[in-house]
Amino acid sequence: MRTDGPRHALPTLRSYRDFRLLWTGSAMSVMAERCSGMAFTLLVLWHTGSKSAAGLVGFASLLPALLVQLPAGVLVDRLNRRRVMMTCLIVRMLAVATVVVSLLGDEVRVAHIAAVAFIQSSMTVFYQLSERAMVRNVVPSRQLGAAMASNEARSRGVNFVGHPVSGALFGLSAWVPFLSSVGLYLLSLITLVRLRGEKEPPPRKDKKRRSMRADIAVGLRWVWDRAFFRTALLIIAGSNLVFQGLILTVAVVVREDGGAAGTVGLIMAAGGLGGLLGAFTGGWLNKRLAMRHVMILAHTAWALVMPATVFFRHPLALGALFLITSHIGAAVTVSGMSYQVRITPNNMQGRVGSVVMLLVSGASSLGALGTGYLLEAVGTRQSLMVVSGVMAVLAVVAAVVFTRRGAALEDQQDNEPPAKPVPLAADNGSPGDSLTTMRLRRIDG
Repeated sequence: MRTDGPRHALPTLRSYRDFRLLWTGSAMSVMAERCSGMAFTLLVLWHTGSKSAAGLVGFASLLPALLVQLPAGVLVDRLNRRRVMMTCLIVRMLAVATVVVSLLGDEVRVAHIAAVAFIQSSMTVFYQLSERAMVRNVVPSRQLGAAMASNEARSRGVNFVGHPVSGALFGLSAWVPFLSSVGLYLLSLITLVRLRGEKEPPPRKDKKRRSMRADIAVGLRWVWDRAFFRTALLIIAGSNLVFQGLILTVAVVVREDGGAAGTVGLIMAAGGLGGLLGAFTGGWLNKRLAMRHVMILAHTAWALVMPATVFFRHPLALGALFLITSHIGAAVTVSGMSYQVRITPNNMQGRVGSVVMLLVSGASSLGALGTGYLLEAVGTRQSLMVVSGVMAVLAVVAAVVFTRRGAALEDQQDNEPPAKPVPLAADNGSPGDSLTTMRLRRIDG
């Protein structure tokens, strides 16, 4: 990270009051989302026995990544981010509370569960984008890297414990994980009330505001004009689609074999542990390998490991496979995020980030929906063969695309910062939206 002036020893992140509050509140928010998010699928699958209904709920929870991501990126830059986060917590808390009331009345309706899953995930999109932007207000610029790494470790750690906790709570009673989510959302809200941080919307460089469509178009066009970056995102989107299908299929396998809901949570916990380890591996890889090499290695490893799910159905074997695949996935995520931040102009981080999330996460919603109907049609073993075959195709595509002549040059061009920053006339909606006016030098911090 570039800094101005001499380097001095800085206090630890724990010494910044607002960062502690933001980190703690967000940890509870993520935990609440994990508890209820997994319980949605378990609730529908165990109460109705319908695989397609479970896939529909999974689709509803992931659909906001397709519908909400881009406008959320624009709105988060226009509104008071602290208030956005507080609003998201209140809406999610009330929505999940309706599930508790429904279950206490001994009533489970798939449409209701799908609607709550959609609302919760929509608010999560806004919350996550706002939280990332808020970090700049609570730590010095030289501490941003450490703060982001701490946040990533927090999310991976919550993933590790969240899934088994959700499964265990569901085993006690179907309403317990949802009531726990309500309580965690309330505690998270209390921490944000105490947060001083940002009190007003982020300042704008000019008075005239352009349309949301124009703001979104700039981010989309910036990503599309970079062939290497665009191709990598599309391949990662395909692998995310595959993994969402794998998660749902494994849950069905456990149920077919007479396993408990908590077993699914333990398998997901193994994946969380792999992800936590992979977060550190990603930083190591990012320093030593070009992004194109990481893509080839990761998809080749996935293609070799995933067919094992066709033959090994024991929970221990499935947990080990999830640990390996999630370890690889987290390494790719960290490396990819670093690559995206490195090549994106500082004043476009929000919009470009929302485009990235749309592509790599939005595909997951299609994976959940498609896998539900695929399971109904051909069964678990054949479904696992299909997703393994798709991953093999993606590995071949990655190898061909990123070893072809010109791939290294495209990668290098994406990484090269332009010679001189140029002001953006695009801020006032003028024809300056053209990418020729956005050749900016990389700005860290």
